[in-house]
Amino acid sequence: MSTDANRLFVAAFPFAFAALWLASTTLLGAFSGWFTLQQRYDRGDEPPLLKLRWRSGTMGFGVHMNNILTLSACPSGLRVGVSRLFGPFQRPFLVPWSEIGVEPVKSFFALRARLHFGCPKIGSLKIDARTWQRLAAASPSAPSGDAVPVSRMSGARALALQWAAASALAGSFFYFASRQHADQPAIPAVICFAFPAAAFGVAQMIRFVRNEM
Repeated sequence: MSTDANRLFVAAFPFAFAALWLASTTLLGAFSGWFTLQQRYDRGDEPPLLKLRWRSGTMGFGVHMNNILTLSACPSGLRVGVSRLFGPFQRPFLVPWSEIGVEPVKSFFALRARLHFGCPKIGSLKIDARTWQRLAAASPSAPSGDAVPVSRMSGARALALQWAAASALAGSFFYFASRQHADQPAIPAVICFAFPAAAFGVAQMIRFVRNEM
């Protein structure tokens, strides 16, 4: 590649990356149903009774939003927001409590709450059941639906089961993958399992602390 081409690439890369990022976040907003929800519901200006930042959830057609949601329990409803970095065109919206339906769902050993927005439904959000329990407890007008109460201990148990399953799968992969070639030294079994166990353990402890903050 010539010097001029290198300079052109360096100059154009930030603009190309920004355009790709905006296109990707816009598509996520469309597939998640966010644009439909923000068109239906206003932002709302009432102060929150409880605000939980850096939460995770799944919206619309399986769009995962990990640690980028802000959920606020307000007197009249639930305000849902997303980090501006990951949703430059997605503004917060406030769904009245009367237009939220709740049902419990199981997901990888953990109990979650699927929230249905609108009557009839125009969108959905699946979040950790413990998170929903705290939001609903902050406002007397929040619906309980069929959601099952989740204690701190049961939440910790679910995270521990997830940690054990993920660590076993990752450790087994490293163990057998390192033994595919007889001419190369195999990774010791203790390292194969200890490394993912430590990594997943730290991640799960952070999740537990965040769920209780």
